[in-house]
Amino acid sequence: MKIRLYNAKIMASPSENIFDGEIHIDGERIVYVGTTRNDFMADREIDCRKNLLMSGLCNAHTHAAMSLFRGIADDLPLEAWLYDKIFPLEEFLTPDDVYWGTMLQIAEFVRNGITCFADMYFYPDAVYAAARNAGLCLALCCGLSSENSRDALKEIEKYFNKYSTISRRVRYFPGLHAEYTSEESLITAVSDFAAETGAQTYIHLSETLKEVGDCTVRHNGLTPPQYLYKLGFFDNGGLAAHCVYTDKEDLALLKQCGVVPVINGGSNLKLASGIAPVYSMLYSDMSPAIGTDGTASNNASSMFREMYLFSCLQKHAMKDAAAVPAESALLAATENGYRALGFEGGSLRKGNFADIVLIDLHSPNMYPHSDHKKSLVFSADNSNVLMTICGGNVVYDQGEYHIGESPETIYRKSEECLRKLQKKAATE
Repeated sequence: MKIRLYNAKIMASPSENIFDGEIHIDGERIVYVGTTRNDFMADREIDCRKNLLMSGLCNAHTHAAMSLFRGIADDLPLEAWLYDKIFPLEEFLTPDDVYWGTMLQIAEFVRNGITCFADMYFYPDAVYAAARNAGLCLALCCGLSSENSRDALKEIEKYFNKYSTISRRVRYFPGLHAEYTSEESLITAVSDFAAETGAQTYIHLSETLKEVGDCTVRHNGLTPPQYLYKLGFFDNGGLAAHCVYTDKEDLALLKQCGVVPVINGGSNLKLASGIAPVYSMLYSDMSPAIGTDGTASNNASSMFREMYLFSCLQKHAMKDAAAVPAESALLAATENGYRALGFEGGSLRKGNFADIVLIDLHSPNMYPHSDHKKSLVFSADNSNVLMTICGGNVVYDQGEYHIGESPETIYRKSEECLRKLQKKAATE
């Protein structure tokens, strides 16, 4: 379909000035971004009414189907949350559970302007089936641990071969859950696979002080980044979620290897894990991305809240209100994430994927119109999303969802899946 979005404010990139103009879409790609013109024969024309068009947001770290567990394990520290509440339920997950949990999360994603996400969870075929319904860009990130590593390399090879060629809007990252859940032989095996295929890797990294301390005890003083580097895990670069307890030596090592930190401020705050050193990352010319983590730990998948925390937590940590300006948060939530995951998007450019969000500028929280970029980070929330376009298709439009399943069905099936899992875990 050919779509013309006109009468709009356009933020092509957070690093550029906002201007008045229009965008033309042909199929899944943007074919024009610029001032007003009337020579495009569109199938659909959308009057943006002077509202703001920006890139869709990239949630570079999440566990989508964990939306099923929202609210069941709150006010707990990470280890109790994970080992006592989450793992017992995950033991009984089926592909059907993961499909409906992912659909619930996708409904929330498109409502919140998220058009691209990196998912580290079970049953990637079910995740792909759900993401395909709405056409989101999807990075499937293997999260193996030693407890579920039987036939691990066969699984990694199968999914890597399948999802590396299936679509330009899908990628697969071999990886691990974390250093502390992976035996050295498994880390080495995944590292060898990455070396043979040229693949980048993905892992949870240095999320808590305990994780880092325990790693140094087990591995002769090596921190998680140093230990994984020793085993060749980062030889082709990749992504590392959290990076809360990374000192300057760790950050220098990650930068050297081309690893992109993915910051999950809301989840880390709620679990009292700490505050990642984003200011130091930016000062070191790194380009961190942003994730929400799963809604079992964060409870929300709001990239607006995450952008606010990305900036404001650093202002607090550095005792400097000028630290990490709004534009840096916008870059992390768009261009940095898309680039790190290898997708052609994150900015409104000719040839990029038509992943676009229409932001309501005519609501009380966006007035006066002083600085739209600052307002997106410090004032806006999910209620300001009027429309979400994924790969040239309108998937959310002012309360209407076009994601392959009705919201009512998604809500009902999600409730059924959770109750079934709780019943099975209680009788185990």
